[in-house]
Amino acid sequence: MKKKIEFRYYEIPAGDYILPEIGKGWEREYGVEYKGMLHFHNYLEVGYCYHGSGDLIISDRNYRYGDEMFTIIPSNIPHTTESDEGNICKWEYLFIDLDNYIRNEMEGGSLSAEELIRIVNKRGTLKSFKNHRNCATIIRRMIEECRNQFPYYKESLKGLLRSLVIEILRLDEEKETGLKNITYDHSLDKAIKYIEDNYSGDIRIPDIADECGLSESHFRRQFEEITNMKPLDYVNMVRIRKACDLIKKGNMMMADVGRKVGFQTQSSFNRNFRALTGLTPLKWKHREKEEGGLNISDFKITAKKGWDAYLENGEWKIEGIE
Repeated sequence: MKKKIEFRYYEIPAGDYILPEIGKGWEREYGVEYKGMLHFHNYLEVGYCYHGSGDLIISDRNYRYGDEMFTIIPSNIPHTTESDEGNICKWEYLFIDLDNYIRNEMEGGSLSAEELIRIVNKRGTLKSFKNHRNCATIIRRMIEECRNQFPYYKESLKGLLRSLVIEILRLDEEKETGLKNITYDHSLDKAIKYIEDNYSGDIRIPDIADECGLSESHFRRQFEEITNMKPLDYVNMVRIRKACDLIKKGNMMMADVGRKVGFQTQSSFNRNFRALTGLTPLKWKHREKEEGGLNISDFKITAKKGWDAYLENGEWKIEGIE
């Protein structure tokens, strides 16, 4: 049986590019409850390890992390963090909508926005403060700006983000020694973007394969190898997630919701909604929504909304974690 892989998605507030996940809740023993299950995100993840030790798995490769090390992992790259047994590690994270930041804030430079996006999303990496002091310092400053929220901190974050992009470009130019970056086939990125852009229409698998520049058979095989999920199942997962968002936002009729997210019939909408959430759309609407309304437990890949952090009395805490 194939191992599960989990899709953990985060929601960045409109107008922002960064979602901080920081505070006491992130000082813990990592990986105990997941037993090696990999996951991936819808945004680039930057993580900083202040203290602790364990294994970092990116795709199918295993690395050792320790004090004062950091990770930069683009969206859609499977990974996980596992503490050494009994070892309490302190990590803090930033989830960054780097693609839109580059398109909106960095257009017009020596490289096009799309070329910048291609480069910064090429690989996941683990680095140390000792060997990459500039990049580590920028990340630490970004975390502190999010923590303190002094006047003009959002403007400061935009400037720091530009510096971070430049440091990632410099990392790409390095001749790797010791810890190597993980290269990644961007056909998955292209497929996921195509699905996100076209989920409400009549999506055909050959069209997604063509977008990725692959034959249909090669695309299906590669997609399933990376995600442990069939492409059509992923399409339906995206549609149901979008349907949940619509149901939460307004008073649309269920039939209208189903059509708007791409299901041709009400029966198809109901069947897929129940398969992913365990509830009919109406029952889901009237039930207290847990984990962002999604509980996709029957798939080899599961979707889970990321833990929520909030600021209380000047201290960042994580909802659901004492």
